[in-house]
Amino acid sequence: MADAATLPSITGFGSCPLDLWLARQCGARSSGELPGRLAIAQTALLRSTLRQAVRGAFYAARLRECKLDITSVGDLERLPFTTAEDLRNWGDFLCVSQGDVQRMVTLHTSGTTGQPKRLAFTDADLARTRDFFAVGMSQLVGAGQRLAVLLPGAERPDGVADLLRQALGAAGVDVLAPPPEVHATPSPDADPCAEPGKALAQWLEQAKPHCLVAAPAQLALLLKHFPHRGPQGLAGILTSAEPLDDALGLALRRAWQCEILDHYGLTETAYGCAVECPAHQGFHVRELDVLIEIVDISGRKILAPGEEGEVVITTLQRQAMPLVRYRTGDVACLLPAPCACGSPLRRLGPVRGRIERKSGQPPRIVRPAKGRGV
Repeated sequence: MADAATLPSITGFGSCPLDLWLARQCGARSSGELPGRLAIAQTALLRSTLRQAVRGAFYAARLRECKLDITSVGDLERLPFTTAEDLRNWGDFLCVSQGDVQRMVTLHTSGTTGQPKRLAFTDADLARTRDFFAVGMSQLVGAGQRLAVLLPGAERPDGVADLLRQALGAAGVDVLAPPPEVHATPSPDADPCAEPGKALAQWLEQAKPHCLVAAPAQLALLLKHFPHRGPQGLAGILTSAEPLDDALGLALRRAWQCEILDHYGLTETAYGCAVECPAHQGFHVRELDVLIEIVDISGRKILAPGEEGEVVITTLQRQAMPLVRYRTGDVACLLPAPCACGSPLRRLGPVRGRIERKSGQPPRIVRPAKGRGV
């Protein structure tokens, strides 16, 4: 990919900062050049990803009989899928030494084995996510402003707040999280006599953040405490962890008069995957870190833009545990370009449900969607 420092001036981009970020990486000098340059860079990164993946035992065996002479991202279709069940043997996916692993995450999910999934990330893997966070969050918060991260566990070391703090600190953003005793979501350990969300509402009034990162369930709770106006000073919200219901989004915008952008992310993609712009016409994808396909729920064919099916991801530039054609279980479609913001790139549409798979039964779509990662 191109060295941003050696690029000629680049012009003609819309208002979405992700396009300019991608252009600087792939060498595009204009919005019109971006799709073609991006496709070239994605193909090169996919070849590199496959070379890295087969360093682990799982893909060394799974891809042994596959032709890996990739000439375009369309060649992904001839490779087999990876599933959540496969990840339960996480050690077989590891492509670096244990000493190179910066962070391990354990996901307790449903499945036939009952064993949790574990995911490993190097510092370089997390650095790519920090870059994405910095670009995406620049739409909502800037120098001298406060960002409050309300997501469960945000206060933990190496949690989401830490990633955001590292991502936005250089831009002069003050990132904070409520203390553990302030329940950002109802907890089994919470005082049953306490009014849900009251302590968090009081904390927000004192903290006066310019922007929030929160799950929709947390915002629904806070809306009961702030039914007519938002917390003092609040101007923007990034929603994450679960899909934002249209009705809740409308209620928040009417009552709080602030910008709300939704985020689509999975822990499997190192948290960040795609984010809305203020045009609200789908999620702009971090295209040089994640390739997205939409397949029919049986997995037999790739679907065209606008057709709803399962979101399948292939990670790019991942060192510790690259994933090839990972079936997320989320149901969405790809939206054809362009976006009203001026981006010529495709976007991911809203997540409309989850695919439920049970032994001996055909898969089916369950609505509404459950929460997905961060």
